[in-house]
Amino acid sequence: MRYEEVVRKAKKARNMPYGYGKVKYVPCETWQKGNQINLWTYWQGYQLKDIDKKGVDILLVGQDWGNPDRNSAICKFIEDIIDGRATTTYDATVSETDRNLTEMFKVFGNNIDITKKNPGMRLFFTNYSLGYRKDEQTGGMTKTLMRMDKEFFKDLVMAVKPKIIICLGKCTYEVVANKVTKSFCKQLSKGIPFMSPYPFDEKITVYGVAHCGSRGRQNVGGLENMRKAWEKIAEDYKSYKN
Repeated sequence: MRYEEVVRKAKKARNMPYGYGKVKYVPCETWQKGNQINLWTYWQGYQLKDIDKKGVDILLVGQDWGNPDRNSAICKFIEDIIDGRATTTYDATVSETDRNLTEMFKVFGNNIDITKKNPGMRLFFTNYSLGYRKDEQTGGMTKTLMRMDKEFFKDLVMAVKPKIIICLGKCTYEVVANKVTKSFCKQLSKGIPFMSPYPFDEKITVYGVAHCGSRGRQNVGGLENMRKAWEKIAEDYKSYKN
């Protein structure tokens, strides 16, 4: 399946409200306007016009995007990209998550800068869940709810063919790797990422790291511990690259 077919299939399926408990998802007009699998892809991934032929180096996976109504400035920027009006790149200074993520990717090389349209490697960002929240930005997520998008994520991986997958947070890693982890934060506080073969293509390694926001940073004892885990991934990546 080609990437554009994956997007079309996902958009058709996610044009109605769904969710349960604390998590309520509603259709997102900005996402439906565009041609990418996720709004986060408009940071890194959307510019790869040859994605079906060349694939990507790293697929970065988060949990879900949040509430578009509380991110109106970013949605406006994304709509400018969709309409061909954007003259700037994604503003990675908006949140601590984005700032820390920018620092983490530097472990792959001094020339890697995810604040630029050409970051120095072929990167693709998406959230596993393709829903857009109605109320609270975070909280209440379950693996059962995330797995409602399991088919779309599998199709995406097969289409973009990443060398490695990096998952932000315990829940995201467990649904992608189909694993149950123990002592997630404790291991990461030692600078050791989780790793497992991707269940549907064992040539692809899935890594689990802390979310790059303030809570994730605190849970692993600070940015230095977080960086050590990413550095180990970067060391492994050299072998995939060669």
